[in-house]
Amino acid sequence: MDLNINSPAYYTKEYGVDDDIYWMCRELSNYVREKKYSDAINIIGIVPIVAPAAVLEKGLCKAHKRCELKSGFASVSLHIDYEEYVNADIARKKTLIINNILSSVKAVSKKGKIDYKLFEEDLRSFCKNNDITI
Repeated sequence: MDLNINSPAYYTKEYGVDDDIYWMCRELSNYVREKKYSDAINIIGIVPIVAPAAVLEKGLCKAHKRCELKSGFASVSLHIDYEEYVNADIARKKTLIINNILSSVKAVSKKGKIDYKLFEEDLRSFCKNNDITI
């Protein structure tokens, strides 16, 4: 499965890209690339949203989840608590991103006929092998 994980929306514009988060996401994407979790969905695009309440209240950075079964694509954007993420060390940021990825895949797993349990097991294995706490 192709898992395309973008840098957090809003946060990246304000603070730039965290290299450790970027490389973790690339390594995770490579880790699951040859695995199959669904006959219907081949690509999942995930954009975590890390934005302050004031931005969210203006209707910017809206969460969404979509499954396009005909094209084999799912797209998900879910929120991560802004204050917690901004004030976290890199280890905690990794945990928050991993939890967002799990929530994102779970959010489209029924409609996308994704074996979420297998995905979660693989993600947990990846985290264990890379000393990431979840």
